[in-house]
Parts: sequence; structure tokens; C-alpha cells
Amino acid sequence: MLILASDLPHFLTEILSADNPFSTSKLIILFLLIFIETAGIVTGFIPGDTILTTAGGFAGTHHNFGELMAYIAVFSLASFLGDAVNYWFGAFLMKQISKIPFLKRHLQGGMLDKLATNFHPKRWLLFVVLGRFLPFIRVVVPLLARRLALPFVSYIRMAAFASVLWSAVIVSAGYFIGHLNIPSDMLLIIVVGIAIAFILALRVPKFRQAIVNLFVRK
Repeated sequence: MLILASDLPHFLTEILSADNPFSTSKLIILFLLIFIETAGIVTGFIPGDTILTTAGGFAGTHHNFGELMAYIAVFSLASFLGDAVNYWFGAFLMKQISKIPFLKRHLQGGMLDKLATNFHPKRWLLFVVLGRFLPFIRVVVPLLARRLALPFVSYIRMAAFASVLWSAVIVSAGYFIGHLNIPSDMLLIIVVGIAIAFILALRVPKFRQAIVNLFVRK
């Protein structure tokens, strides 16, 4: 996640507007955004968690439970399919990392190599589930699964569970906030504030290292 909700394109702001009718076209666009963000390691500019929270918030503003469930279903499917694609194309994408300094710095070296070398085989479910909620870890989950030869069937089952859980928790949190009838502008400020706090925490080396330590042999 390299940009915040305040930097979303104007068309996306319009899509998530509380005054914009709930429609199939909106669901398709949101599906594509989350699928693209999940399927590629070079699409971190799409703030997935912020999109889910904001969409849930506007569903809450509409007091529409059906809209909430539709968002959860769409985002779960988009995330699941994106993870499946990333698993198979991860090896190819990793070969391209050396050509992109930013990605090489963040995905090679410390984090990915340490996980690959010392990964605890009994921590796969925790890794896949927690990784779905953490932008930095989320990127390396399918890459590491393929690199360590975790069977696709095993990985995709965990990814399906993680996708549904991620979508349900994040969208429902946004729905709860929106259900409080908070003005749209204030809702966006809250979402952006949460995103900023989370990103700042992830930029702390000790915090990132603590996350990595959850999945490696001691």
C-alpha cells in the first residue's frame, strides 16, 4: 500500500460515494481493483485495505446489510483469485525484481530470504492468514509458498479461508463505522488516519522483525 485514500483517483472516490447508487458496475470495478492489487507484486499503489474499509463504511451509511454481504463476497473472490494467480506467476515476477530497485530492496534480501531459510513448516496457516492482513507480508505469501514448494491445493485452501476472513473483518469494521451515521468527509478522515497509523507502524524495523519472527524457527 503505497498511497492513501486521499490519493485515490477521482473516479474511485465517486464509485465509493454514499450518493452513488449501489450497482453491478460498481462491484465489477471494485472486484478488478482488489484482484489487480492481490495478483501482482507491482500494484502496491492500490490501497486494498482502505478500499474495503471505505466500501463497508458507505454500506453502513446506507444501512444496507445486503450491500455489506455483496462487498464481502466480491472482495473475498477477488482476493482468492488474485492469490491463485500470484502463486503461479510469482516465480516469473521474482525474476523481474532485480530490474526494479524499490522492489528488490523490499522483497529480496532480509525479509524474504530469512523467511525462506528459517520458515517454520507448522506456521503456514498463520502465515497465510496474518499475511492477508499485513501489506508487507501479503506481498510475499504466495511468492514464498511457491518458492518453498507448498502444494498449490494446500496453499489455495488456506488462501480461501484468509480471503474470506480478511474481507469479512475489514468490510464489517467499515460498515460499523458507517452505521454510526458519521459524515462522509469524517469517514474518509477516519479511514485515512487508520491507514497512516498502520503504515507508520510497518515502517518501524523492530515491528516488521517481530512479525517475521512469528514464522521462523527459533
